[in-house]
Amino acid sequence: MNKKFILNFRTRRHLAQGLLSTLFFIAWLIGIPLAAAVPGDDPAEAWDTDQETLKVFLDCTVCDLNHTVESIDFVSFVRDRVLAQVHIIVSTHGAGITGENYVLSFIGYREFSGIDNKLTFWVPRNNTWAETRQGLVDRLKLGLASYLAATRFADHLSLNLKEGVPVSQNAASDPWKHWVFELYLGANYSREMSQNAFNMRYGLFADKISDIWKIRIRPYFNYNEKNFKTDSGDISSISRRDGFNGYLIRSIDQHWSVGLFSDILASTFHNLSFYWDLCPGIEYSFFSYREASRRSLTLAYKIGYAYNNYLERTVFDREKESLFMHSLKASVHFRQPWGSILASLSGAHYFHDFRANRLEFFTILNLRLFSGFALNLQGNFDLVNDLLSIPRGRLSLEEILLQRRRQATDFQTFWSIGLSYTFGSAAGKVVNTRF
Repeated sequence: MNKKFILNFRTRRHLAQGLLSTLFFIAWLIGIPLAAAVPGDDPAEAWDTDQETLKVFLDCTVCDLNHTVESIDFVSFVRDRVLAQVHIIVSTHGAGITGENYVLSFIGYREFSGIDNKLTFWVPRNNTWAETRQGLVDRLKLGLASYLAATRFADHLSLNLKEGVPVSQNAASDPWKHWVFELYLGANYSREMSQNAFNMRYGLFADKISDIWKIRIRPYFNYNEKNFKTDSGDISSISRRDGFNGYLIRSIDQHWSVGLFSDILASTFHNLSFYWDLCPGIEYSFFSYREASRRSLTLAYKIGYAYNNYLERTVFDREKESLFMHSLKASVHFRQPWGSILASLSGAHYFHDFRANRLEFFTILNLRLFSGFALNLQGNFDLVNDLLSIPRGRLSLEEILLQRRRQATDFQTFWSIGLSYTFGSAAGKVVNTRF
């Protein structure tokens, strides 16, 4: 057997033994009951402690947990939903550049079973993080009030309206008619002895979002430059990506909507001097759009026209062409106490050649399989047969390594998976910011 392999194996074994011994010593030093720290801790047993305090599981990836725990110190935040009396799910829904809408879903367990509430919190784009996190804390307190009313804190609860808050029921006038505009400009520069890079981006967002309309007008411009000094000479790579993205979507009812979509693109990476498409579309939601914060299942169909003008003649011997295509996309999104699922399956092809097609699958799973055990899975798998803009001829080594041009492929995929198991004290959220 290879001596190097034996040495590496023994070294790894000794490292593992040393690490395990260190962990046991630290556990003994800080007083962790090792005999109890095994899978299978009883949630009911942990829940029995401190019965007078409302137990809450906060399911929020956008919250400042330390600030929340410090601000709401009259409840016990627990580490798992099976230990809780109230489960709070916080989800966000972007509204373009105007801001975000936070939806707080309160789900009652045990003696509060069937007592479910929902609150919304609108966050304008110009809000500071301090304003946003405090607003979330205020909504959490308000949503917990109905549950706290059944605890020993009931005699200490009060509800007040802040001074200066208008009580008029009339909607405030909006001279901008829901339109929000944003101009942006950004750049970064880095340099070393043998290389430097410069990137610049600028553009405009113009969004309108109302109950009836969802409109976006977005021109954008990107410039990227990299320079390298090598023994055989200097190498420069310059790429541009300029374009336009826009849509006009009209709500019909709580299940149907229609839209018109358009894109313009000029990109050195995609071998496009000028690209333009125009696609009308229709979407059906199997659940009411009002339920989108917790569950949605949609089916969308688009059909349209595209014009391609290429920088270089393509592998199909084309300098420019007009194309017709269509696509179908099914999307599902569930955010429930057991976790969340986001997935989509879409297919598209060009009418001039059905072999010029694409099939895409994408998913993000975050599942709580049982008490303390979580599974996280993310991935995509695409079958790609519609890369019509690939330039003919061989790519140079520089173009491949610097990713100047898109390369031919018939598939692309990416996957990641994670498992975690949490056990121990039910009081999982205590703030201690030392070190």
